Amino acid sequence: MIWGFASVGCTMTIVQGLYLFGMVPGYPTAIYSSVVAFMAAGFAVLIKSGLNLRFRDPSMTVAQITTPLWPAIYIMYFVSDPQARTAFLLMATGGLLFGMFALPRRMMLAVGVLMFTAYIVLLVALLTWAPERVNWRVEVIIVFAYFAVLMIVAYLGSVIAGMRTTLKKQNQKLEILASRDALTQLPNRRSLMEQLAQESARLERRTPDQSQLCISMLDIDHFKNINDTWGHDTGDAVLVKISQVLQKTMRQGDFVGRFGGEEFIVILPESTLAAATLVAERIQACVASLAFTELPEGTRVTVSQGLCMHKHGDCIEVTLKRADEALYQAKAQGRDRVVVCPSGQNS
Repeated sequence: MIWGFASVGCTMTIVQGLYLFGMVPGYPTAIYSSVVAFMAAGFAVLIKSGLNLRFRDPSMTVAQITTPLWPAIYIMYFVSDPQARTAFLLMATGGLLFGMFALPRRMMLAVGVLMFTAYIVLLVALLTWAPERVNWRVEVIIVFAYFAVLMIVAYLGSVIAGMRTTLKKQNQKLEILASRDALTQLPNRRSLMEQLAQESARLERRTPDQSQLCISMLDIDHFKNINDTWGHDTGDAVLVKISQVLQKTMRQGDFVGRFGGEEFIVILPESTLAAATLVAERIQACVASLAFTELPEGTRVTVSQGLCMHKHGDCIEVTLKRADEALYQAKAQGRDRVVVCPSGQNS
């Protein structure tokens, strides 16, 4: 918005200079200044109010480039010296450069063609109603040069915009690689800790009666035996299939990720221990019912879970330790079960 206003401000300064030098009348100058000020105020209101965030392009790039074009075409009609109009063409070309930050290649070229067409319309209007303001020997050169410069700027800008888009996609891929487990495609430990930090911060902003947060630490039973007996490829297949089941079992708003090895973390926001226990038991049943073609027929894979509530004032590490201790109890009691850490228990 600031750069757009600066560009418009420079154009307004040119108009005021033309008026002071007697190359444009006062009435069109006043109309131009009023319209441009109204447009600038409109963009400021949209951005300051946040309404622009509802648009596909919150920067309103095309609008900020093309909207000032029409008042400029209007005032250029009244300029008495044909050569003075080139100042507006330079400012329009500079405005086109803003498009490289947000517009794709075709849109950049389309905006360039629109600018050139607007200037041709101006020349037609001058030829029709004010031919004395047109020096065709000069205009032919200006039109050719303006078209060439616009196309060059639009093309180079579109190339830069394309490079920016490619870089953005590569950054997104890198972000996915950094936040996802390569095998299961679940969020990795880093993403889990970030999500826990967000949920914990959200919990602290509310009273205990408004929101609760539960965490389940899940471990595949006898997973080492699966790897040792049937190989790591089979173990990987088991991990992938259980990960898929966990994703399908989650409620909307829940979060699951791979904590490491055969351990997973299930984050259950806005959930009481009773409701979280039901989710954990549903996970138990879904996993136990899975059939693994990689394993001998009849081989059953189960999981154990340690479930606890994250309390106000606790740090994430304390909650994870309590969930881990509950998981240890589930293992000690025979596996294939959920052990719930009482909400009042401290590590």
